[in-house]
Amino acid sequence: MNRLWKKIRGANESKLLALLVVTTLFFSILNPDILTLANFYALVRTASVDAIFALAIMVVICSGAFDMSYAMVGAFGSYIMMLLCTLNGWNLPAVFIFLGAIVICVSLEMFNWALIAKLELQPYIATLGTQMILKGAMLAFISTKFIYTLPASISKLSTTYLHTAAYGSGVESQLHITLIFVVALYVIMHVVMTYTNFGRQVYAVGADPAAASRAGIRVARVRLLVFVIAGILCGLGGVLHDVVARCSYPVPSDLVGQELTSIAAVILGTANSAKARGSVLGTLLGVLLLEYISGNMILIGVPSFYIQLASGVLMFVGLVIQMSNRERRRHSLKKEAVPHEA
Repeated sequence: MNRLWKKIRGANESKLLALLVVTTLFFSILNPDILTLANFYALVRTASVDAIFALAIMVVICSGAFDMSYAMVGAFGSYIMMLLCTLNGWNLPAVFIFLGAIVICVSLEMFNWALIAKLELQPYIATLGTQMILKGAMLAFISTKFIYTLPASISKLSTTYLHTAAYGSGVESQLHITLIFVVALYVIMHVVMTYTNFGRQVYAVGADPAAASRAGIRVARVRLLVFVIAGILCGLGGVLHDVVARCSYPVPSDLVGQELTSIAAVILGTANSAKARGSVLGTLLGVLLLEYISGNMILIGVPSFYIQLASGVLMFVGLVIQMSNRERRRHSLKKEAVPHEA
């Protein structure tokens, strides 16, 4: 029991949860409305889409690869489907719109995989090039118009709420249905990454591709499946972004250009193990922490550039804590190994 408690207390997720609780209490002193159900519902609404995209980049990072195009991929897939429905007068069920966006996004992520695995290009540069190509093609050849009249099935999702709460002033805040998507995706990915052979292979490839290959793991195949999963998540995230925004636009500024925020959440949620490259639960807590800080700093009237500063400082603090935890763990492992060797 004592060993289990030490493991829980030493886990990076526990530290993130404690930091989130402390941050919540701090902001609630400055503004009592922050510690309300209505404010929590507002946080869920703003964080849900970011949480899905953070999950997509987390899986890629776990495999030892990288992707700077994931946000633009999601926006591209969703906008193309909304544009096709608008131009052709299609009133498709929501499931077909999601599937269409997923097919587009998976195709684009497989293109990224080919650049990295087959042409052996540097992942950051290759995927940044994909992002620029998609952005330029969208604005030059496809459309620059905002789509405010979404398909009826998507519009219905936009106004579907699970519950409503009110601030002390009487202003209402709704718990959006996107919460169900986020919870389902995180549960599925947690099971996949933690309890399946594929998840263990992803971590093995991310830790040391050469050693994984010698162990019989097909590195290229594992990374292909990783990019397919990322494409699926980007497709879902892109459509849900339009659901929450109640419109679709070619290059959404709250997605494209904000990729480092999701990457920061993944870094904050990285486990203490030197070999682990990402944590599903840690990523979720990282997203909530960053969104909570940015959203509530706006609520108490702090300028946006201070929010970016606070997020950057928090990321560096998280990295320092993780490095110190890893060093302590290595030191303790060496001490435990001494009697055994003797």
